Amino acid sequence: LPDNPTTAQILLGGAVGLQAFDAAGFGAATQEKAGERWAGLLYSMTSLPGVMVGSISVSVTGQLLDQMANVEGGGWATVYQLNAAVCVAGALAFLFLYDSKKEFE
Repeated sequence: LPDNPTTAQILLGGAVGLQAFDAAGFGAATQEKAGERWAGLLYSMTSLPGVMVGSISVSVTGQLLDQMANVEGGGWATVYQLNAAVCVAGALAFLFLYDSKKEFE
């Protein structure tokens, strides 16, 4: 993590801003895959795991911060590194596994 608070704010703001591409792509992908009839169902079914993991991750983040409080280089740095790894893994999975072929009619 940067020592300068302004740099940290710029990096965090940039990361959150870049996640807008993720949100736009996710919405369009479900409509491409499912068509008009099934898009809502597919969107909700694919959103559910993300919502559940997001809810659990709040507790995991707190536990991680408690465990790493006295470790050099731990704490928030570990939380942000884990978040970055998940984002990169998701981007790679999308790049290599997604195709726009319609699955449902």
